[in-house]
Order: sequence, then structure tokens, then C-alpha cells
Amino acid sequence: MRKIRLPKRFMTGALAAALALTPAMAFTDTEGHWAAASIDKWSQNYGVLQGYEDGTFRPDQSITRGAFAGILDRFLQFQSISAPETFSDTAGTYWESSILKLNAAGVYLGSEGKALPGNTITRQQGVAMVARAFHIDAETTTIPYSDAEQIAGYARPYIAEMSARGWFSEIQDGNFRPTDPLTRAELVSLLNHMIDVLVQESGSHSGDTAGSLLISAPGGAALENMTIAGDLIIAPGVTGEVTLKNVIVQGTIRNFSSITPTVVTESLPEEPADPNEPFDWGIVVVPITPAEGTEQPAGPGIQPSEVYTPGLTTGGTIAYDGKQIPIYEGREASRLGEGDFYWEGDRLVYQGSEFRTRFGIDVSAYQNRASENQTIDWDAVAGDGVEFAMVRVGLRGYSTGAISEDAFYRQNIQGAMDAGIETGVYFFAQAITVEEAIEEADFVIERLRDLNINGPVAYDWEMSNSSYRVYGTPPEMATACAVAFCQRIAEAGYTPMVYAGTYVSYIKYDQGALAPYLSWYPEYKSESSEKLYPTLYYQMDYWQYSSKCSVAGIGGNVDVNLQFLR
Repeated sequence: MRKIRLPKRFMTGALAAALALTPAMAFTDTEGHWAAASIDKWSQNYGVLQGYEDGTFRPDQSITRGAFAGILDRFLQFQSISAPETFSDTAGTYWESSILKLNAAGVYLGSEGKALPGNTITRQQGVAMVARAFHIDAETTTIPYSDAEQIAGYARPYIAEMSARGWFSEIQDGNFRPTDPLTRAELVSLLNHMIDVLVQESGSHSGDTAGSLLISAPGGAALENMTIAGDLIIAPGVTGEVTLKNVIVQGTIRNFSSITPTVVTESLPEEPADPNEPFDWGIVVVPITPAEGTEQPAGPGIQPSEVYTPGLTTGGTIAYDGKQIPIYEGREASRLGEGDFYWEGDRLVYQGSEFRTRFGIDVSAYQNRASENQTIDWDAVAGDGVEFAMVRVGLRGYSTGAISEDAFYRQNIQGAMDAGIETGVYFFAQAITVEEAIEEADFVIERLRDLNINGPVAYDWEMSNSSYRVYGTPPEMATACAVAFCQRIAEAGYTPMVYAGTYVSYIKYDQGALAPYLSWYPEYKSESSEKLYPTLYYQMDYWQYSSKCSVAGIGGNVDVNLQFLR
């Protein structure tokens, strides 16, 4: 049996709030409140919520900047501290230590040399501090709120990312209200979305979690025989040993402490093929060596070789990212080039002779939430020249792996079809096994059962960095997942399509195996683009060329596409 020393990972993470004295069950003002369940959880289960001496919790009361710093420090137990003279207005105040610790961690920045500890913290300030505390990197810039222009620049990427992750469930009117005070209930709700289980005491812990797990016990902890469906987060204040035995982390290990976790496993993981590429610890499988005479674990699931036959290559190559990528047979080379497109407003027009084109859009809940009454005016969309629409039907979380519907998929499909727009759908996929890809396809098929769409069904498997659960998936498995999804979709009577950017197209996918399916390729252009055409070697059926187009009937920006037909 070997012990593996895990590298520290400073990634995004999440947790819950520290607000308790009086148990939530005894609060006199939380019954029937929209955040009652979150308040109850963090009081009864973890005893970290603070109420008031009169038995109230005051869920709709605002929080000062100083108290907010105390909450984050109490939970994460930051270790380093900035000099006392960092701020001119903290000396001798109740929250001085917490503010200086958060400043040392790059979380609490202040304004013009002042911490302003007694000021009420706004919603955008609170979100920015939480994001900084857990190193949340923005993977999207889309802000799905009607008042997006009112959000300060420093907070925009954090609000966009947290919105994409579904962490602002209390918002019902389509407005973020960035400068409104952050309430105690809103903070509890946000942090409750971010963490599922809190480990406060040292010792052994087991039992699967539905989301992320945070270890805050200073003495560390031993996790055994469990699957963590989200991230494993180790707080800065943890100084004792953390061990993982027979643990599967489906998200990412986010280590904010100075210790190095230990995984007990029977063999070392394979090194990545590229020595310059860091090994992906985002999905950690650590089986224990079976005792002699005990039953061996079940064999692996469906293998790529059972799903598809590798495509044949031509012998030619494409230069990409310092590598030579093989060219596959069965895929036509692109017939698009310089001079084929020109701008007409914020839309590209094709003027080549090889194809006829159609103009279309793809939409998700972001566009609904940016539109009046959270409803896209599909008649207006059709009147603005949109000929086809791709509607997001659902997604698998890129951290937790949980599958969920797009809140507006049915409304959007019906609206688009009623307006005479050809309508297809896409699913944001994060499958890491063939079984998961089939599960994703079945999820889509079930939701389309009584909707007679007349467009394709797209498999949208994306990866931006190592925070995505699919990071490190071998090309053979990535291809097998795409093929398995498409096969299942085709069996159900729909037309399958694969959405893939340049990296996934070249590095992760066997293009020969995907040749039977429609292709959808994203490469954004602007007025300043040197090459006003898609640069992928292969010809695509659909090209998503911008995410910043205006279309009548839709609030905010929308992705736009051209379909190429012969």
C-alpha cells in the first residue's frame, strides 16, 4: 500500500455561513421565511448560526462590512494577518483582527486606506469577497440580470460566475440589485448553495455527499468510504493531517491550508502524456488494496472500444499548440476563407459561393432572465430574421456533476416553434464515462417526449480549465462519450450534433469517429478580427461566431450562428 502526497490546489470553493447562539428551531421570526431551511441546517446540524438574545434571527437585516469579515474568518480561520496600520479606521475595533486577516488573504481590500467596518455591506461587495475568499475564477462573462449595467466592474466576473452556477436562487424579479444591502438570509442562502457538508471535528467521517464538503476542523480529519459529489475544500485553519481512504471526489480538491492531504491507494496514477501538463487531481479515485481473500471490486464500465472504431487518418497533420494533430478521413476540409464574410451591423453575412446560409441563435435561461418578464418574445425574434434556434434543455454541473433542467427550456421551445422558427436543443455535457453520456442523452430524450422539435440535438462537452470535472478525460473516452450520446439521440429519432471548440476538436475528439454527425463550431469574431472566417481545419455545419449580438425580443446579448447548407 502506498501513500501519495497530494499537491496543494488553490481553486474555487465554497461554504456556509457562520452566524449562532440560538438554535434556528427556536427563532421566532424564521418560520415560513424563504431561507428557513438554510438557517435551520446551519443551526441544528452545525451550530454555527447566531441569533439574538430576544430569540430572533432577523433574516432580512443587513450586515456590516466588519461583521461580514468576522463570518468569513470564523469559518475559514485565516492564518496570516496584515500590519495594524494597513487601514486607518480599524485600530481597536471589534472586527480588527478578522479584517486584517482577510486583507492578508486578498479578500478585504478596503477603499482609499479605509476598511469602513461599520458600513453596511452591499450585495456586490459581499459576493466579491466570498469569491476572493475561495479563489472563484470567472468562466463566463454573461450576467443574466436586467440591471447588469449597474454592477461595478470589480464585481461583474464574480456575479456572472456565481449566477452561472445557480447560487442566487432567491432572485425572482430578474434584477440583481447590486447596491442593496446584503441581508443575513441572503448570505446564508448563498453559502448554503456552495457547500453541502461541514466537517468541524477531527476523527473519521464517512457517508456520501450531494455537493461540496468543507473540512474546517483544525486537527484535520480522516475521510473514508465516500463519494463527494462536489469539491473537497480544506480551510486555511486546518493544521492537522487530512487523509482520504476509498474516497471519490467528483469535483476538485481545493486546498487552502498549509498541510498536504494524504491519499491511500494501491498504485500511483499514470503521469500525463505531456510532461508540461499538470496531472489532473480534479477527480480523485483512491481505492484501498483489498485484503487477501476478499472479493475484488467490479470491473470497469463501458470502454471506448465497445462504442466506436477509431477513425482512419490521411497521414497529414495540422499544427496546433506546438503539436502535430492527425487529419482524419471522412471529414471534409473547410471551404471557408478570406473574403467570404462581411459585417452588417453586428451580424456576419456570407458572400461566398459554396453554401447558402441561415441565421440563428442559441439561448438559455440567461436570455430569459435578461428579458422582460423573463420571457423571450419569439414573434419579435422571428421578425428580426432568426431562422433557427438552439435551446438549452439542461446541463450537468462542471463541478458537482449534478444534472438539472434549464428553467425555461419548455417555454423557449414552444415559443420558438409557435413563431415558425426551426428549433433544436443542446445539452451542456460533462460526462466522464460512457454511462454518464447515455444518462445525459436519456435526460434530453425524456424532456423532449411531448415536444415535436424539428432541429438537431447537440452534445456540448466543454472544458476551460482544471476546475471542470471533465479535465483530464482521455481522448478515447471523450470521443466515446460523444458517440454514445449521439447514438442514443439518433435511436430516439432525432438528428444528433456535436458542439466543440478548437481544443476539444483537435485534442479530445477522434474526428473520424464523429464524421457521421453534424458539427457545431464556436469561434468568436469582431470588427477587429484579422481572420473573418472560422479557422478550424474541418468544415462545420454550424458556426457560432459571436456572443454579443442584439436580437429583437431578447434582453441583453445573445449567441448567434450561421448554418451552412448546400
